[in-house]
Amino acid sequence: MRPVAKSLLLLLLLSISATGFGQGFRIEGKATPTLTGSESFTSLDGRFSIALPKQISGYEPQRVDAPSGRMESVVYDWNTTDGVFFVQFMERFPKVTVPSKVGLDMLQNSVMAGTKATLAGETEISLQGYPGREVRLEFPDGYTITRFFIANDRIYQITASLSLASKNRQMAPLRVLDSFRLLTQSEVEAGFKQKIAEASPKPLPQAPVAKRLKSDAEDENLKGKVRTIFSESEDLSGTWVVAARKPVLMKYFNESGNLIREERYDYRGNPWELTVYGYVKGQRVSDHKSISYEYNPPELIMESAAVGKKTKREPEYFYKYNYKYDDQGRLKEETMSFSDGKLWSRTVYSYQGNQRTALDYGENGQLSGRNVRTLDREGNEIEELIYDVSDNSIKEKYQYSYQYDSQGNWIQQRMSMWTTKDGKSAYQPFSIEYRTITYY
Repeated sequence: MRPVAKSLLLLLLLSISATGFGQGFRIEGKATPTLTGSESFTSLDGRFSIALPKQISGYEPQRVDAPSGRMESVVYDWNTTDGVFFVQFMERFPKVTVPSKVGLDMLQNSVMAGTKATLAGETEISLQGYPGREVRLEFPDGYTITRFFIANDRIYQITASLSLASKNRQMAPLRVLDSFRLLTQSEVEAGFKQKIAEASPKPLPQAPVAKRLKSDAEDENLKGKVRTIFSESEDLSGTWVVAARKPVLMKYFNESGNLIREERYDYRGNPWELTVYGYVKGQRVSDHKSISYEYNPPELIMESAAVGKKTKREPEYFYKYNYKYDDQGRLKEETMSFSDGKLWSRTVYSYQGNQRTALDYGENGQLSGRNVRTLDREGNEIEELIYDVSDNSIKEKYQYSYQYDSQGNWIQQRMSMWTTKDGKSAYQPFSIEYRTITYY
C-alpha cells in the first residue's frame, strides 16, 4: 500500500492558514499496526475519541497565522497497514462568525487550493448535531476521505489517506471515520479529575515542623494569610503555540504560610505535575507524580524519570530542602537534595541596594545560571537580567509591571522583553500572568 505522502497530507491539512509552522515536538511510532476495531483513542485535550490505536504515530502542535487572525492547531496521525489517518482540531478564528455552509465551503476550498487533487465527491453530513461535510479527493498516487465539522469554538478535520489500489476496500477506514465522536464537557472534566486523582501523591505529615526563619509565603513576598494562588498566563508575543489565557500553577498554603500542595500545568494548560510538601524526620520534604498525555508534553517529565533512576529514594518522599537567611532575614541560600542526600540544586542569593542576584548551581556543583533582579519598595521584581554564565553577557532582559489586590499582593503581572528588530532595540510586550488569590 502506498498512501499519500505525509508531507502532502500535512500541507493539505494546514492549507487553511496563510502561514503555519510547527512548535514543540513530534514522536514517531516504530510499529505499523493493523486496524482491529477493538482499540479506541481518546484525547481529553482534543475533546474527541476515535477507533484507532492508543499509540499515535505522530503529534504536531501548530500556530497558524491567517488573514482573519491567529489559530491554534493540533494534528495527530496514525500510520496503519490500512492507511494513514489524521485528526486535526483548530480553534476557530477569533471574532469571526460565518454561516456553517460558508465555513464548510471555505474549508473545502482551502484543502483543494494548490493541490493536484480531483474532487471525487462531496456530501453534507453532521456529527452530534454539528454541521459537517465529507470530501473525497483523488491524487496521482492516492485517495483521501476527509470530514470537516464545525463544533462551537473548534473546527475538526478527520482524514483517511489510502492508496488508489484500496479504493474499493474502504470498509475499515470508513468504520474509523464513523467512530469519531466529540466528548461532552462533563466527560472531559471527569477525565481530568480521574487523572489528577490517580496521579496525586499521598499527603505528607505536617508535623513536627522543621525550624525555619520564614515561611514559604514570606519567602515569596506574599502578604496576609494566603490560602491558595491560582496562576494563569497569556501570550502577547505571538510566539507561543497556545496563546490564549491558560492555567499555569495552583498553590495551596496552610495557615502557617507553608506550601502543602502544588499543581503545575503543561504548555497546553492541562494538569501535569502534582507535588505535596510536608515534614519527615525533621526535614522539609516533598513528593511528586506526573500525569502523562498522548502528546508527551514537557521534557521535564522525562527528566524527572531519568532523575529517579539515578538515586535510591526514600519511599516517603523524593526531595528535601534546606534554607539559610542573612542577618536581615533575607533568604541567602536554598538547596534541594534527593531523599538519599545527593544534591540536586543550590541557589545562592546576594543583595546590593534594591538588586538581588541569584546564582544557580547544578548537582555537579558547577554554576548553571545567573540572574539579577531589581526590586521595587514592595519587594516585587521590576526588571530582570539573565546572563550567559560562559561569558557573563546578558542573554535576556525583561521588565515587569503590576496590578494589586486589597492585601497588597499582585494579581496581574505584565512582562515585556527587550527585543532588537531592524537595528532598533526596545521593550516589547511578552506575556501576562494572572493570579487569583484566596485568603484565610
